[in-house]
Amino acid sequence: MKEESSQYVRGSSAGVRPLYGAAFAMAISLSVLWTVMPFIVRDIGGTEEHVGYAWAANMLGYLACLLLAVGLLGHLKARRATRIAAAAMFLATLVTLVAVWYALARNRPGDPVLIWTMIAAGTLAGAAMSLFWPFLMAWVSADYEGASLNRRLGAYNGMWSGAAIMGPLIGGALVDISTLGPIVTSAACLAICFVLLSLAHDESAGSAASAGLDARTEVSFEPVMLARLKWMARIAMFCAWACLGVCRSQFALLFTDLGFSETQFGFLVTIFGICNFMTLTGAGRFDFWHFKPAMLFGIPGILALSLVLIIFGRTPWAFVPAFVIMGVGFGFAYSSHLYYASCGNKKRSAPMAIHEVTLSLGVIVGSGAGGYLSGNVGPYSPYWFAVGVLVLGAIAQALTWAVFKTPSHNART
Repeated sequence: MKEESSQYVRGSSAGVRPLYGAAFAMAISLSVLWTVMPFIVRDIGGTEEHVGYAWAANMLGYLACLLLAVGLLGHLKARRATRIAAAAMFLATLVTLVAVWYALARNRPGDPVLIWTMIAAGTLAGAAMSLFWPFLMAWVSADYEGASLNRRLGAYNGMWSGAAIMGPLIGGALVDISTLGPIVTSAACLAICFVLLSLAHDESAGSAASAGLDARTEVSFEPVMLARLKWMARIAMFCAWACLGVCRSQFALLFTDLGFSETQFGFLVTIFGICNFMTLTGAGRFDFWHFKPAMLFGIPGILALSLVLIIFGRTPWAFVPAFVIMGVGFGFAYSSHLYYASCGNKKRSAPMAIHEVTLSLGVIVGSGAGGYLSGNVGPYSPYWFAVGVLVLGAIAQALTWAVFKTPSHNART
């Protein structure tokens, strides 16, 4: 029986590798393109508002179609859904490439038709992405619970966050050479993602039940405690993505205005990615943080510290620690919500969709408000706005802990 179990684990691990590879390729594509999107928008004559609206529109399309896709989560095959997503995102990226090429080749900076065509293509890519991440996460985590679930999610998080280390550095170097370079690279990674998804099969992620082995382990928890922690983690993750939406959309332009280069910005985001990767991987390897509310209470304060360093900093000695701190806080918020949302749920697709809806709302609020405030109030106003979001988040966490007495929907939302 022990030998049979080890053979199953090896087979399951081998079967899931194309899915991990697909997550890596998709994350490379997204991080390369969206790290340097502010510079691409600037190079074709866009404003700070256009920079903010670009990512906000992308995530708005993602959010809207996530809500529509919830009804399909139990009916559409994960393999088919993820391949449709990769193909549609590839086509949308080609539209972006053509729009940017035309603006540069025809010397038409500031052409609103081309700028909004690029933003519309990004919106369509976001809409298609709604068929990728929730289905892929549910596919990877199927039939696992407890420590096994934590390790699966840790490996998955390690793959996409590992790509987030490489992507910004690649994007920053490419955009220094050519505005079109990051877009071409992003499209190539989407093509690779499609191929890897085609190599995977519906059973490749390892259905423990069908193998005659039980990968589920009973996890003892109080429903009220799980519900509290789930909502506290949800609040923390929303705040974390709102901060990221502000910093990734607006700080790129502020950073270069201070005299730094696009490549240096890519390096800074890579530092964020390294810290995020280490936190996500560590959270997946160890479970000492499970059901420890004090750790969730600390996330808004940690993220606020990083924003204060950005607001008052003028040198890399302030910006590097800011992105280190933000990477750690962001990674823990993401891991916490992913685990608590999955814990105790037999059907994982709906919790994964809620996970993605939460982070999408954070990006929409952070990027959209950041672009408006930067263009109409001042270059540092988006970061003060993000600090305000964190303060409200900390208050919401405290209220959740104080008044949340019964599990919502049996702690399954």
